[in-house]
Amino acid sequence: MYRYRCERCRTTSPPVRTRPEAEAERDRHRALAHAGHIPDGERIVRQPAPPRPPLATTVKQALATTAVIAALAIAAWVRLLA
Repeated sequence: MYRYRCERCRTTSPPVRTRPEAEAERDRHRALAHAGHIPDGERIVRQPAPPRPPLATTVKQALATTAVIAALAIAAWVRLLA
């Protein structure tokens, strides 16, 4: 995720997925707010990725999902036998 920051206007764009999208945001801002001029202190910043859950949490979620699927499969199998 990237954001465009204009220090002169003290504004930051909403996050975008790619650097070219942030550059397009920069170009739009320059055209609208600065008549195409390059303001001092502008920059494109990379927003850090959101923190990932601990591995233990991911493993617990996978095991819980597997248990639910297994229970549903067993229930369907028992119904077929009855």
